[in-house]
Amino acid sequence: MVVKCPNCKNVIRLREVDGQSRVIKYLCSNCQEVVRIDLLQDEVKSSSTADSFEKTEHRKKILVADDTATVRKVAAGLLAAAGYDVLEAEDGRQALELVQKEHPDLILLDLLMPKMTGFDVLREIKKAARIKATPILIMSGVFKKDVLDFLQASGVTGFVDKDQIKDSLLFRVQQALSG
Repeated sequence: MVVKCPNCKNVIRLREVDGQSRVIKYLCSNCQEVVRIDLLQDEVKSSSTADSFEKTEHRKKILVADDTATVRKVAAGLLAAAGYDVLEAEDGRQALELVQKEHPDLILLDLLMPKMTGFDVLREIKKAARIKATPILIMSGVFKKDVLDFLQASGVTGFVDKDQIKDSLLFRVQQALSG
């Protein structure tokens, strides 16, 4: 697989990729930095895409960010049982760090969390070129029209009602991941 260093744009040929991790650490021989290469974003597209990360069989990674342990446990359990890899964050700052480090395929984001609100996390994600296209589903128990309008204008993919999480989560996730 051929990728570009996200720092210096040096072309790198990776010999072995496990096909599971979307983001890998790599010491770039050109800029001498340890970089986090996103195999989907940093791949150099060519006519020979047989070893393309996009074409490999890999599990989708989903971040569940909520300060309520019960909500995280229920969501993570449903997603893991459906075959997804699940990351969990208990506050906004931890959620943003995981998004920047792991580049999950989807984010389930609570709006009211300690250390950094979901609104702040959303703003930071939308400012960062490497992660701004990540689909985001907002989880909440309360939906007000002005908040919904703001979130839709901010580019969120959809919403999950916490009270209906067991009934609607997997459908919403599959819908968001399919585009």
